Amino acid sequence: MDKRNALWLFILCWLNLFLNTYAQERNKETVETPIPVKETVETPIPVEETFGVPIPVVGIDPNEGSTLGVILAVVSENDGRLSSIVAPVATTNKLLGYSFDLNYFGFPSPDVTYQLFFSHTTENFWEYSAEYHNHHCIQDFLAFSGKFSFKRRPSSRFYGIGQNSKEDNETNYTLREVEGSAMFKAEMLKNVYASITLMGKRSWLRPGTMEDVASLEEKFPDVQGIDSDYSLPMEFAVEYDTRNSKLTPTAGLDIRAFFRIADESFLSSFNLRRYGAMGKIYIPLDSDAQFVTAGRCVVEYLEGDNIPFYEMSSLGGGNTLRGFGEGRFYDKHRMLYNVEERIRCLRFAVGEISLDIETTLFVDIGQVFNSFRKFDYRDFEVVFGAGLRMVVREQIVAKVDIGYGSEGSAIYAGLHYPF
Repeated sequence: MDKRNALWLFILCWLNLFLNTYAQERNKETVETPIPVKETVETPIPVEETFGVPIPVVGIDPNEGSTLGVILAVVSENDGRLSSIVAPVATTNKLLGYSFDLNYFGFPSPDVTYQLFFSHTTENFWEYSAEYHNHHCIQDFLAFSGKFSFKRRPSSRFYGIGQNSKEDNETNYTLREVEGSAMFKAEMLKNVYASITLMGKRSWLRPGTMEDVASLEEKFPDVQGIDSDYSLPMEFAVEYDTRNSKLTPTAGLDIRAFFRIADESFLSSFNLRRYGAMGKIYIPLDSDAQFVTAGRCVVEYLEGDNIPFYEMSSLGGGNTLRGFGEGRFYDKHRMLYNVEERIRCLRFAVGEISLDIETTLFVDIGQVFNSFRKFDYRDFEVVFGAGLRMVVREQIVAKVDIGYGSEGSAIYAGLHYPF
């Protein structure tokens, strides 16, 4: 019922009461009807509760080495939902030194989330970033996501171009980068979405800081990207999405096709055309979704001129090939397959929050290549692994994944599912 109809109903009720009273007075009928006393039901006001959770930090990154530390997650919840998380982190790492990180997550409503991140180390590694997501912005059919980051990474690696780049060709460089993006996404038909993303990036490469690893410009003086680059790309995408949750899905299908363009004629130092398609599927194996099989397939095709190597298709890191360091493989095109079996082992309440403990077994398969004529199934890298996740449905995921590949193992900790 809208406000106007409610107002008319309210007026008619009072008019009816007045006419009945007037008729009774005219007929001098004095019928006293006891007025029922309406019981007042007090609705309890939700009270925000805050508690601290210390969490150990353990990570083994092929690029950065071993990291040890502790997180003190200060969690605030209101009426069974997270309202905020403040998470200071103190760690030590042989390469990066001692570091202090500060994460802040805000959940002001079911549709809105934001994250602020600050990190600085004694060896001059730093990152500042902010993210904002609104699933119903201005209109119910429109979503908005915005991101900004400013970082300096002295642990970046490069091994050459191609799937067969040798581990012995490892080089180190320092990457300083400013990056931002804004995405608008609209539901055009039921479960069908169209989006446009505006991006901007400025990158500076500097010599590496690792004494026992050659600097990039020493082994690869002619690789594109050593000089500073900038770009202002745009991305257009169409998506079909039937997932039952955007953040913590247990059922559904998500298929996305996109086209990204950057051009020297429009505030970019190189020309780039990237075409891609990605499919994700989530299959619950029981009615309670205790066992969920998750899969992803990614295919990307790249063409252009003067493209910096770090803008090429890449594999490696905690979201692609989890047994290799970030950026282990670079080339024009890539193909990636991921399969996970997510198993909910335990569900319990922390305050009023429902928390799931999950384990996972996964396989990652992927390769980069220069052309489809040179594509060879024998060049696929395969990673096997297992992981542990803590999940607050619809809000956040904390994960630790251990992957084993042909060049050793890696342990990645982070937030959100890898896909």
